[in-house]
Amino acid sequence: MDYITCEKRKNAPQINVLVCEKKCKHANACSTYLSYAKMKSLTMSLSECPSPVDELLIIKESSGPNPPSVAGK
Repeated sequence: MDYITCEKRKNAPQINVLVCEKKCKHANACSTYLSYAKMKSLTMSLSECPSPVDELLIIKESSGPNPPSVAGK
């Protein structure tokens, strides 16, 4: 679960992001929530990109079957 520090709440500033998304009237103008949402979307877009290892596996798979070895195995 992700928590952010709410600028509007004085007594208990730590708030779950889901509560902030669903109930807060100021979520569209809150700098803390907006920076969290931007970071989350950036993280999601980076996680969808293949890593260098994945790219090597894709290249290896697309090159075709391995040629038979000298021993014929």
